Amino acid sequence: MEPKDVWRAVWRHRLLVVVIMVTTGVAVGVGLWLAPKSYVATATLSAASSPQATPTDEDLDSLRGSIGELANSEDVLEEVATRLSEPRSVDDLRTSITGQWVQGTILVEIQATDSDPDMAAEIANTTAEVIPVYDPSNGSFLFTTSNPAQPPTTFTSPNLLLGIGVGALLAVVLAVCGALLRERRVAVVGAPQVEQLAEAPVLAQMSQPRDPSTLPALYPGTTAADVFRQLRIALEAEASSDPVTLVVVTGVRPAGVHVWLGANLAVSLASVNRRVLLVDGRVGDQEGRPVAADSDGVGLYDVLMGDDLDSALNPGPVPDLTVLSSGQWGGEPSDTLLETRFSTVMEEASRRFDIVVVLAPPLDECDDARVMAAGGSVLLAVPEAGVAQRDLRQHISRIRSVGVRLLGVVLVTKRPERISS
Repeated sequence: MEPKDVWRAVWRHRLLVVVIMVTTGVAVGVGLWLAPKSYVATATLSAASSPQATPTDEDLDSLRGSIGELANSEDVLEEVATRLSEPRSVDDLRTSITGQWVQGTILVEIQATDSDPDMAAEIANTTAEVIPVYDPSNGSFLFTTSNPAQPPTTFTSPNLLLGIGVGALLAVVLAVCGALLRERRVAVVGAPQVEQLAEAPVLAQMSQPRDPSTLPALYPGTTAADVFRQLRIALEAEASSDPVTLVVVTGVRPAGVHVWLGANLAVSLASVNRRVLLVDGRVGDQEGRPVAADSDGVGLYDVLMGDDLDSALNPGPVPDLTVLSSGQWGGEPSDTLLETRFSTVMEEASRRFDIVVVLAPPLDECDDARVMAAGGSVLLAVPEAGVAQRDLRQHISRIRSVGVRLLGVVLVTKRPERISS
């Protein structure tokens, strides 16, 4: 994956990125706040040469180095432990106290680390007081605590700057990984990927309508109507070797785009003198129909229940287009009716019309589209952004598992309409 692809994924899922970064930042902040704190106090011990000292300067410096090491000796640690106001074990003091000679000077620094800042200062000062008792120089030095340790006001561990830096890096890494995982799950599916997954052609690419209740195919000569003209031509070319009389139009998301697509396709087919029946097969869905039902409400439900097909047919907005609305669904289970009666009704309709276009519920909602398409074909509307390749593969596999022919795919984009060549 190229850097620009990573950036696009991050930008496309920017809300998720922000949530991950904020959550990680809060978690890191809470972790730093709750983490055990360590404080370091430093006492400075002056080891000036005594007037009675006979060693050379080099020997004195060597002895000062030994004094720094003496701070961690067993005798000193045991003595310090007995003098402290709060108990500390020798083992704890061994890891807490360090001493070193400041080269080029007469100073020895004693550092003490503790979870209590006051105790850290007390340990450093007590160690500075105990060291002269165990002076290894035989009186060569005059010891003075030149700079007593003060209780530190800030902790040294955990390191705030390091923690914030690591937390920021972790937040960025997690946010990018989250965006990439989301991108993989809800992938931008383009025409090449769709054709490869579906093993069916992309018959058209068109932008998602602002108003899915419109019928631009009613206005020949316009750019919008030409989109559906090109789709009709591509559809007829695909079906030329194996003609179909039943086309079920469905989608993979409940956005209603496939309903708009199927209704306009039916209008376009009727405009070239094809006798078309548009069937609203959305069980119980009473909203968003492209063509209003008759006032008495007779529709597909009534026909499945035994009414005559003619009683439920209504003229469409153009000649040669007839509409069978969904009807007022009653108490009979819709899935049972579709499985037992729908194919019989469609066989009768196929004998009377050149082509039957069925508007089915989306595949994400139910299996009605697969049941309706038995013995026919499916035209699938796929959003370019918003469906994972894995999910699309599963939907297509389920369609083909019942022997339904996937006639083609319409890729719905958010860009200006463009018809595939």
